[in-house]
Amino acid sequence: MNLIKPYFCLVLFAFITGTTFQVAKEALLYFSPAQTGALRFILGSFLLFIFVFINDRKLLKVNKEHLKSFILLGIVGVFGFNFFFFIGMKKASPINAAIIIALGPAITIFLSYLLLKTKIVFLQYLGTAVSFFGVLVVISDGNLSTIRSVLEGEGILFIFLAAACWAFYSVGMKKYLKGISTVQITTFTSFFGTLSLLVLILFSGDYHIEWTKTPNSAWFAILYMAAFTTFFGYLFWNYGIQKVGPDKAAIFGNLIPVVAMVTTWFLGESLNLFDIIGALLVITGIFIVNSKVNRIESTRKIETSTNG
Repeated sequence: MNLIKPYFCLVLFAFITGTTFQVAKEALLYFSPAQTGALRFILGSFLLFIFVFINDRKLLKVNKEHLKSFILLGIVGVFGFNFFFFIGMKKASPINAAIIIALGPAITIFLSYLLLKTKIVFLQYLGTAVSFFGVLVVISDGNLSTIRSVLEGEGILFIFLAAACWAFYSVGMKKYLKGISTVQITTFTSFFGTLSLLVLILFSGDYHIEWTKTPNSAWFAILYMAAFTTFFGYLFWNYGIQKVGPDKAAIFGNLIPVVAMVTTWFLGESLNLFDIIGALLVITGIFIVNSKVNRIESTRKIETSTNG
């Protein structure tokens, strides 16, 4: 069960995040990118601190050695990701954004090799490529012109920067906060990221909200992102990263477009052959990256050298 739990959490993260694109679009109709990020994380951080206070108050004490890492990852992974993501989503289509976000696993693998000196095996390259191709199939429905138009779309550079921030956040946890409680990491990186977003709002003067003119749907979008995408999403993701490593966990991000596709199916849109093929390719890529074949080969080599 302990072996399955981190993978289950990563699947739950993808399921939650896969519904965020359309929800974010609704919020951005009435709030600025900075306001959307700040409101989301003010509520999310509040929920996290309540959770820590009720379950384990010792986690409220931060070791001075880890404080700089909390601040760094909060600024990059929370402020940086949300700042670039919401600016990008202001102009980018959900489809184009999902394709760029799908580059995240490749960026994470590169950073994992660079910062953690992780040995990247052929199966990880293969699985990442297969999974990314699956994302393209799901999103394009076999129409190559859809893929070609991505780089020409507005907001794409910001979405790419958001993906890079998220990749650094994922690898940075393993490098700078190894062995630290997932709950504490999530709580304090969210807290420092929220402070950064509030500073941005204060200096930019972007704090005016027309409370009476904002519909319930916009507030529901903020509440959803705070409770699910931030509170549960970050906890599930950080737990998965800590247990299986960023190089293997990142590939689960490619389930997000598949979840988005399944969500539209539940809302009444029909699935086609390309949707099914793409989803199968994404899942196949995940299994390849997390395959135990390489571990078995390594074990055999150890046994052989011992007998010799």
